[in-house]
Amino acid sequence: MTSTTDYRTHTATANTDWYPRSSAQVPKAIAPHPAGGRYLVEPRPEKSVGLAVLLTALFGPVGLCYLSAIAGLVVTTLSAVLLLVADMGLLPLALIWPASVAAAVWRAGHISISG
Repeated sequence: MTSTTDYRTHTATANTDWYPRSSAQVPKAIAPHPAGGRYLVEPRPEKSVGLAVLLTALFGPVGLCYLSAIAGLVVTTLSAVLLLVADMGLLPLALIWPASVAAAVWRAGHISISG
């Protein structure tokens, strides 16, 4: 039986004897990746609620850097801007300091629970 190809429609009708069988061999087993194909992720260290409260009570918004560097820097910058620009005396600091302690308690408790 012969093979015919219609080049205008790109369809081929071929006999199964037209092409030779593959000479490929079954591949050897490949050793798995040591991490199972995934990156190893270090678990987050647990944060102490007591230490978070102590640092935030002593250092104010800067103490939040123990829990989250970004949050600590944002709140510290916010309080500095309010103290320097708002010209409201120590009122912003009196509001932000306890709020940062409360945020430290909440965040440290959240980190220790979710692990």
